[in-house]
Amino acid sequence: MYKLLSLLAYLLFCIANTGAQSPEQLTQHGDSLYRQLQQIEDREEKAQALLDLSFFWSDYDTEKALSYVSDSKKLLGDKANTNYYQGLFHFYRGAIQFDIDPEQAKQLYMQAETFLKRDIPAKNKISATRYRARLWGSYGALLQREGKAHEYVQVLIDRVIPMAKSIKDSTLWGNNLQNVAMALMNLQEYSKAKLYYDHALTLLQGRNDALEQRFTLFVNAARNALLDQEHTRSRILLDSAAHIAKSIPASSYLPTYYSVEGSYWEKQQNFSRAHMYFEKALAGAKEQNNSDMAASILFSQSAALQTANQPAAAMEKLRELLPYVEKKPSLKNKQMVYYDLATTAVKLGAYQEAVKWFEKHKIVLDTLLADQGTALTLELEKKYQTSEKENELLRVKAANQQQQLAIQRTRLFAGIFLLTTIVLGMLSLIWYISFRNRKRLAAQREKLNLFNAMLQGQERERSRIARDLHDGLGGMLAGVKLKLSAVANRESKAQPQTDSSMDLYTIINQMDDSVHELRRIARNMMPESLLYMGLEVSLRDLCNAMNQPQLQIDFQATNLQTDYNQSFLIAVYRIVQELLTNAVKHSHGTQIWVQCSQADHYFYITVEDNGKGFDPSMEGIKQKGIGLSNIRNRVEILNGHLEIDATIGKGASFHIQFEVTK
Repeated sequence: MYKLLSLLAYLLFCIANTGAQSPEQLTQHGDSLYRQLQQIEDREEKAQALLDLSFFWSDYDTEKALSYVSDSKKLLGDKANTNYYQGLFHFYRGAIQFDIDPEQAKQLYMQAETFLKRDIPAKNKISATRYRARLWGSYGALLQREGKAHEYVQVLIDRVIPMAKSIKDSTLWGNNLQNVAMALMNLQEYSKAKLYYDHALTLLQGRNDALEQRFTLFVNAARNALLDQEHTRSRILLDSAAHIAKSIPASSYLPTYYSVEGSYWEKQQNFSRAHMYFEKALAGAKEQNNSDMAASILFSQSAALQTANQPAAAMEKLRELLPYVEKKPSLKNKQMVYYDLATTAVKLGAYQEAVKWFEKHKIVLDTLLADQGTALTLELEKKYQTSEKENELLRVKAANQQQQLAIQRTRLFAGIFLLTTIVLGMLSLIWYISFRNRKRLAAQREKLNLFNAMLQGQERERSRIARDLHDGLGGMLAGVKLKLSAVANRESKAQPQTDSSMDLYTIINQMDDSVHELRRIARNMMPESLLYMGLEVSLRDLCNAMNQPQLQIDFQATNLQTDYNQSFLIAVYRIVQELLTNAVKHSHGTQIWVQCSQADHYFYITVEDNGKGFDPSMEGIKQKGIGLSNIRNRVEILNGHLEIDATIGKGASFHIQFEVTK
């Protein structure tokens, strides 16, 4: 019986790790598993097998998955009401709702946690802990889907891994160490991810019963090393993965392994070998009907061909990628592919085709901007409606409280007249003090609101002008340049170079310089990297743009989030921009250091220079000096704190702190 259960569990594992299958194959596998569990005689073991079969069908057929949970419950009879099995039923129902209704899935997982923490029979304690680790892992995965990657990592470290350690389940422990590492890798924290990959590899070292887990570990750890520029380590890990792959030739993770191999050889400038591995990866992804993986491989392959200076081959891969992208709703992916198609067409001299792709890219970009505006409007409307409801509730509560006080005053007036007078006097005094404070705060708030409104108006106008320059005039100039280039190419083919054709090339170069200048102005007014790439990338671009031969700017960022709200992003960007502009214009130094970091709920900005410095206590500096007034107002709007450490002849340091709220 134990061997039969082990076989059933192994079959379920293999199916879960197999690529996309046809409906006929799924039905055959499911029927085969169902026939095997019918041979189990023990009721509890058979009920458990039905639940595992439900888990298999949860990805493909919700109705069938639910029916197996129901059959398991009927088979158990009175035992179905125990804490252990109630926890299991909620866990498997949560798995069924994982993709359909994530919020309900989270509720079911937490209900399962409640049952599995209660009194559990000794024979089920280890199993209950294993299920608790699984449900918390699934709960964390749902948090990650919501963009809460850090919370997911915290769940794995604080809950899942300690549970796996407590029951000495090295496979479960190692798998979740890998999950932590992958999450950290996605957050670009490669050094931290390496520690977890190494720990997981140590746990599963030599485990022939965990070949699939070890294979995925070696592949993912190799990818992390490659991203961290550790090419030697990546090669060692890939060789280990290749050795294990010989023992599991049907692994669904082989296309991913081939893709990482292709990326490795691309880094080694061995493009023919990289192409061979990318083709293997692509063939495997297509065999599994995994369109997302195929699209990702094609994009990586086209990028490698671009690096190898093979634009024609890169264009073929982009055209092969195009149907995958256009079937999906992601506008971001379409924007990237259309842009790559346009720039590659320019390299190939296909200017008319390039114009077509630039137009599509522009349409998608406009749609993205419009969607962002709509989302912002809906969010503001929702906040307004919520605020109105809260205010109405407060008014109702206040009215009820006044009514109750009136009734009590009427009933007890004779006995507590003196006490009422004292209380009213105290309330009047408190009200007067509160009114005076509110009036003073209102005046301060009005001043800040006025300045904030002016800033928002300026930023909107900057954004509009930048968009008009980039999308309108920039697109027109780019189109003119493409057409002039086409005319120049035709003339050069029709007749030898003449003075007029040379003048035409001069005009094209001047047009190119004009386009670059216009884009530089548009980026300064509202950098696209701030809106699409995040704060760290935009600040790094700003520092690089302001670097000069005689003045070096060093930028460092630590633990910056990727989900700050837009008003905070713009405020921080403008503060750093103003401080850098002041330092470049007035410090006469040779080095500027810019540091941005976040620790817990606090965000820190430090800008230092080794210039001539100044005396911050001077009256002129306090009132208007070198743009500090705007910086102070921006910091005050965000409830931040500004410190200036400057001495004449010894440079200047600006330290700013904000409290970041979720």
